[in-house]
Amino acid sequence: MIRPAGDDADPNHAQVRRRARVKRVIAAAASATIAAASLMLTGAAPAQAATTVRAYAPTGVGGGTTSSPDVASSKYQVQVAGTPVQAVKYAQNGHNFDVARFASDSRTPTITVTLPSTTIDTVNIYPARYYPSSSVSVSADKHTLTFQMSADAGLNQAIVMVNGDSTNATGQPYLAVINDPLEDPARRPDTTSASDGSGVNLQTGVLNFQQFAAKYLAEHPNSTAQKAPAAATSSMAGKTVNGTAIPAGQKTSAGSLVSASTVNVRYPKVRAMAADDLTYALRAALDTIEANPTALNTLYFPNGTYVWSGLLVNDLDGSKLKGGKLKIYTAEGALLKNRVQGYMEAFEPAVGIIDSNDIEISGRGVFDGNGVVNYRADSHDAYRSQHQGGVMVMHSSDITFNDTYVRDAKQWNYETHTASRVTFNNIKALTPYRQPWIDGTDFASGQDITANGVFTLGNDDAFASGHYNPSDGFTPLASGVWNNFQIGTSTPDVQGYVDAVGAYDAVADELGFDAYHWDAADTKNISVSNTLNWSVNAGNAIRIGWDSYGYRLTNYTFDNFNSVSPWAGGIFTHNSPNPYPRIQSIVVKNSTIDTSRFTKGPVWINGGSGSTQTITAEDQATYGFAPNPDGSGTTYTYPKTPIGTFTLDNVWFSKPSSSTSSGLNGIANATLHNIRVAGQLVRYSSQFPLTTSGVGTLTTTYTGANGQTQNVKAGALVEGDTWVGAWSGDQTRNSSSDLTLITRNTGVGLMGEQYTTGSGDGKLSYIQFPLSSLTKSPSQATLHLTYVGHRYSSVPSTDTDQLLVQPVSDTTCTGGGTSCPISSMTWQNRPSFTATNSSVAKSATFNLGSTIVAEGSGNHQSNPVDGRDITVDITSFVQNAYAAKQSTLLLAVGNAGGSNHELRFVSSEGSIGSGKLTNATAEMAPAITVTP
Repeated sequence: MIRPAGDDADPNHAQVRRRARVKRVIAAAASATIAAASLMLTGAAPAQAATTVRAYAPTGVGGGTTSSPDVASSKYQVQVAGTPVQAVKYAQNGHNFDVARFASDSRTPTITVTLPSTTIDTVNIYPARYYPSSSVSVSADKHTLTFQMSADAGLNQAIVMVNGDSTNATGQPYLAVINDPLEDPARRPDTTSASDGSGVNLQTGVLNFQQFAAKYLAEHPNSTAQKAPAAATSSMAGKTVNGTAIPAGQKTSAGSLVSASTVNVRYPKVRAMAADDLTYALRAALDTIEANPTALNTLYFPNGTYVWSGLLVNDLDGSKLKGGKLKIYTAEGALLKNRVQGYMEAFEPAVGIIDSNDIEISGRGVFDGNGVVNYRADSHDAYRSQHQGGVMVMHSSDITFNDTYVRDAKQWNYETHTASRVTFNNIKALTPYRQPWIDGTDFASGQDITANGVFTLGNDDAFASGHYNPSDGFTPLASGVWNNFQIGTSTPDVQGYVDAVGAYDAVADELGFDAYHWDAADTKNISVSNTLNWSVNAGNAIRIGWDSYGYRLTNYTFDNFNSVSPWAGGIFTHNSPNPYPRIQSIVVKNSTIDTSRFTKGPVWINGGSGSTQTITAEDQATYGFAPNPDGSGTTYTYPKTPIGTFTLDNVWFSKPSSSTSSGLNGIANATLHNIRVAGQLVRYSSQFPLTTSGVGTLTTTYTGANGQTQNVKAGALVEGDTWVGAWSGDQTRNSSSDLTLITRNTGVGLMGEQYTTGSGDGKLSYIQFPLSSLTKSPSQATLHLTYVGHRYSSVPSTDTDQLLVQPVSDTTCTGGGTSCPISSMTWQNRPSFTATNSSVAKSATFNLGSTIVAEGSGNHQSNPVDGRDITVDITSFVQNAYAAKQSTLLLAVGNAGGSNHELRFVSSEGSIGSGKLTNATAEMAPAITVTP
């Protein structure tokens, strides 16, 4: 027989005993997670084997609900391998994204997107690293785009931006594509209904919540069950706060139930529950499973709509159930949606796993946190209310999430606090709105936390960690709280303050711990992989170490982490505020950071300098700081040690950072290997400028064309180059996209720079280098150009020549103007200068060799390349530019001359890219090396 739920099923049990851990289940929907998968195409979509595509059931339809709240996109029509898939409009607070979600047996299906009312001018697909422009085809009528999801990306998602890019944070809207793997049938429960209609099947071990809840509410209507909070003596009674004495015996106000439509409801007022609110039914369902541990182990949500205070599992030991774990399964058409919470300060996340263990949540249903409506109904300032996110795992262990989809979270999308052995597989969190505190994944604290497959749309950090306590602004001793009630002034609102403390205490009673002890252990072994994250407003890609409360942060690993559109920064760690976080190791590999909105360098790592950190006895006793290791609770100190290890390996940053440095500070061992900026491998320090302080060992390397690991060279890689020609057919031509640089001396002027009229065929090259990576004037600077060959076979290979180089300005031009940049430079409008033997630097003489390059700018792509490195000592030029605080150095390059000596050198465009010189390598680009 079925054992009924015991006393803990009493819906008002939490109000009877203070600090009792109520066994509740609160379910709702939070921010829609979209696990990372990106798209990459190479031209038109290739033919594919038949792909199985599953379009999901309508969200929320079933169990008496006949229509879905989802609104179809008016902008996008989507097909996957020829199968129509509906795109849904996400527009609760602004309209930044439509979402096309489906499942398939292919990781590389062909996606076709038609925009009937939009002319497609540009398409950007993210992560951009895996989707070059050649990966997308656009129809002749400019209304349909086609691409294939990228195998190299290793993701289940991609972001498609039409007529915009990641610098446009809002308002297109854009399209998120979610390609879930087909669901593992083994995760689905036996859905056979119980013969008695109770929803409880002791033979299969499954509690069908839809059936159970209908019966429960019929027998226990919310109108009878719900009670307002009773007045109670305040936990602050008899204490003094900021100089105001709280009277002994001071009680909170007696509670009351108010209309559900009331706004700004503050405890002890509580909104009246709707008749179909399933909060109490969920609590009873969990208690029923616990009461029958040898028979029941699964809570099942069939297709349909469920409205409640969120899925809260508190104080449940799944290991005692049949099979050793509690399984919670949501069918693909299930919508589990949060109500407007009971009162402003209530704790009602979409999913909350509290003080529990051995739980697995699976299924393709949608959790909806109803965050936008909640924000509009109540003020949610940090000093007025409890933090609550989409999915929260707190003081719990051995928890697994499979395919969990959350949207419209109230605050952080996914978060952990003092959790251990938690696994997130293919999770999605979609809250693409400008709401406060919408982080993607925020593993504030925990041990052995693994996230594999993450897609988030949010407003703030893509990933954050480090014991940031999100609720310490709403505590009895927080200044924001007592200031809000004028405590410490001549007109204190003691009753208002006491009622707010009552709301705080009610949540602490419910959770079993107060806000200062959400995070109460060292954090270690955090692994995040295969992610795609987008941010609408502020936020960093990775942020670690704020308010660690004195705990250690050890072993963070990010693999295939892809962040799009963050604004605040890239990879960022704090060494403040008090107390100093003891970060031990951070590894980021095979990842991409979109830097398009940054105003500073993409990496700022801050460790300790060896000074002393003090944790006082009061910090420990009152504010939840890490306890004295000897257990005494007395004041103690520890050194602010450097971060042990920081590693970037195969990390791609989307745009050049030559004007803004990254910073590495207080690190014992730092390693940067195979960093790419704007698609180029970092081989020179100018490509990824770094400022360093207190770094023990810094290793910066790359894998060269020969497959060997090489050190990044101190110096600068070319940031722009061109050649200009004096022949009448060349005089108005800009050649900044050519694959080679050309020199030929007319003999009019030392470098031929004074030629003006006639039939001469002189040529000069101009090369520009960034200098912002220099931290001091170098003792040696050398220009490197790779020789390709010469024009005329009639010129003996033994003929010799040498290069002449002179610094010039692009604000003093031959056309009489003040602007002749490389991007538009021609012979008629180029830097004007006079070369003399004392003003130029010269290379050593070299023979022209036997490699012949016929005339013609584009006809020499497959030509042999001589490959010699021709060097010129330009030390004085760089020193003078540094002393003048120039951000760049522009050089004119010519050759000394000789009959028919027309020489070619590898340009920046000739060294990299799909259209480069066939026989050139990236190492052949123009560059400057320096010696400090």
